[in-house]
This record gives sequence, C-alpha cells and structure tokens, in this order.
Amino acid sequence: MKNRFIAALLVLVIVLFSGCAKQVNTNNSSVSIESSDTQTSISSSQQSSKISSSSSEISSQKPLTDEDKAEQILADMTLEEKIGQMFFLTFRGGDDTDKLLELDDSAIKQIESIQPGGVVLFGENIDTVEQIRSFIDTVQAESNLSPFISIDQEGGVVQRIKKTSKINATNIPQMFDIGKTGDTDLAKQVGNVIGTELSVFGFNMDFAPDCDVFSNPKNTVIGHRAFSDDPNIVADMSIALSEGIKQSGLIPVCKHFPGHGDTVSDTHIGFAVSNKTLDELYETELIPFKTQIENGADMIMVAHISLPEINGDKTPATLSSNIVTDLLRDDLGFDGVAITDSMSMGAITENYSTSDATVMAVKAGIDMILMPNDPIKAYNSLIEAVKNNEISEERINESVLRILKLKYKYNLFEKDITADESLLGCDEHKQIINSID
Repeated sequence: MKNRFIAALLVLVIVLFSGCAKQVNTNNSSVSIESSDTQTSISSSQQSSKISSSSSEISSQKPLTDEDKAEQILADMTLEEKIGQMFFLTFRGGDDTDKLLELDDSAIKQIESIQPGGVVLFGENIDTVEQIRSFIDTVQAESNLSPFISIDQEGGVVQRIKKTSKINATNIPQMFDIGKTGDTDLAKQVGNVIGTELSVFGFNMDFAPDCDVFSNPKNTVIGHRAFSDDPNIVADMSIALSEGIKQSGLIPVCKHFPGHGDTVSDTHIGFAVSNKTLDELYETELIPFKTQIENGADMIMVAHISLPEINGDKTPATLSSNIVTDLLRDDLGFDGVAITDSMSMGAITENYSTSDATVMAVKAGIDMILMPNDPIKAYNSLIEAVKNNEISEERINESVLRILKLKYKYNLFEKDITADESLLGCDEHKQIINSID
C-alpha cells in the first residue's frame, strides 16, 4: 500500500513537473520570442537609423570639390610625376625642316619622360584641321594625365591659326581695334569666336587675353596687341574677352603680369626694364590684372620684365618673389596658376642657365615653367632641388594642386570632344568680326 502511495505520488509529481516545465518552456519561448522580436525590432530600428543617418549624411554631404579630386590624385603621385605637371612644353621644327606637323621620336620620348602638365603649339605645328587634331591626339595619348593644350591666339599679329586654303578659320583683328569700340558685349562675342574655333582642333586653353596697357608709345613688343592705353578700358575689355573664351569651354590666360606695355626693350631679346615704382604700377599697369583676379582669373602669365625700383636690380619678374609671391599672391590675392612667359626668351637665356632659372622661378612662386630651353635639364634640376632640400616637396604640392584643380574645373579628365569643323569661318563668326569698325 505504502509502495502504491509512493508510486502515485511520484506520478503526480511528474505530471505537475511536466506541466510546469511546459508552461515555463512556453513562457521562455514567449519571452524568447518577445526578446527575439524586441531584438529584431531594435536591430531593424538601429539599422534603419543607421541607413537613415547614412542617407542623411550622404544627402547632406557636399559633392567632391575640384580641390578634393585634385588632392586624391596628388596623394598618389610620385615626386617625378608632380614635377612633370609643372612644365609646359613645345615642339618646334624637326631635324630636316622648319615644320613639325607630327610628333617625332624625340618629342614623344620627351613627353614620356617628363609627362608635362601642358603643351603649346606654334605656327610650325599648323597645317590642316585633321593634322592639328592628330598632333593633339598624339600628345594626349602619350600623357598619363590630360595636359593643357594651348596656343597664342590673341588676334592681329599674334594668331597662330589663320584663314588659309587648308583651314577656313576666322581672322581676328588686333585687340586695339576692339578696344576702340568700347563695346564689351562685342569683345565677349569675339572671345567666343576665338574659343569656339580653337575647340574645333582640340585646344583647351588660349594664351589670351593680353592685359597689358599700351602706356608707352615707344613700346614695340606689345603695341596694338593691347586693347588700349587706358587701363580701365583694358580691364573691361579683357574681362569680356575672357568670358567669351570661357563660354566656349577654353581656359583664358591673362598676360603679361605685372604689365609689359611700358617697356621700350623686348624680353625676347634681353632685359626689358620698367622703372615704375609699385605705386605707379597700381595706378596703371596693375588695374587690368587686379580686375581679372577679382573676377576669378584662372591663370596668369608672368613677364620677364625687370623692375629695379621694386627689386633693386634687373631680376626678371618671373624669378622674383617680390613680384610673384608678395605682389601677385599676397597683395592681389591670386591663388590660380602662375606660369612664366617662355623661358627660352633672351631675358632668361642671356643671363641665367636653364637649371638656375627653373629653380629660381619656382622659389619665386611660379607654378608652371613654359618652354625651357632644355626641358630635360630643367626637369632634372627641379627634382634635384627638392631632393637636396633647396625646395620643399610641400612647395611643389602647392603648385601641382593648383594645376590639377584647374584641370578638374574645366573637365580636362573627361573625354574631349572636338567641335564641328563647320564652325570655322561660319557666317555668324564673320558677322561678329565685320561689325568691328
């Protein structure tokens, strides 16, 4: 009996325990499910919050600026690649002829070795539309980073592309004639004509406008290349021409800082001196450049003129920190690309070695060296100057960042599409030019 009672009691305990266990399991299951649901809910909420936050960050995050993009490229560049960007080369005349209508092996090797930031074409490189396009295509194909492709197309005596039996270009009159009209709208239209026709060939830059003031009647190197002898007219007209060039998608280059219109001598031959003081420059020569800078000038070409009242000697402006850094950068607030005038001109070659002139120019604050007499020597001298701690790599980075920013601004890293050849000498362009009295 006692055994039966114990057995019954055990069965009852087992049943009760099983019931409790089931309830607990159910409760645990319920708690677990609730906990799981809660965790899932929290997890989803957190994920949603993160996505929402991320989306908010993305939506509120500004697009990459030209400087951001430039810095990304700069960070991956070697010293040699950076320094290559600081050179603007030209290829004029082959071994057996005055013309160089296609790049020869020597030119291609030079591009491959230096990887220049820019190339400028001259009359020796001009024959037909297709030939110029092919020349530029070859330069682009040999370049790791899209270079500036420029030309001197001012109008008047300085225009490398003119109407010929092979090229139906619009001939542009001298800027002095445009200045006399006082019509800034017309000047803007002329700038657009110049830029649009250059885009047919594949150029992305023009070494224009001339911002010099024709302040000295004895001046022969500028003369009627200038818009006027009135600095305010030069300022207004050069701004308008620049805007027209920009409208066509090309980069205008303002020249020849701090003003070449008062000299008598020619820097192509040797020293050309302006005896003006800084105050006198501000009264006349600097007015167009100051106005251009205030209106967002992208690139300024510095002249080789000597300013003894400022420098105390005949040091060319391109090699003077007083002019490039103190005056152009600090006083006038220019943070675009500063390029030298041709370093193969007499003011440089008659007084300095290629290596010395190159290093001096960069020390002065120049960003790009135009047409050094010996490109390879100039390139190597700048590399050595950095390696010898004569110039810091940070200083090089400043220049290269400006160059890359400008290339991004004008979409040079996107596929270039040349304008249709029918734009050359079209009726609309002729009407604009014919309206100049």
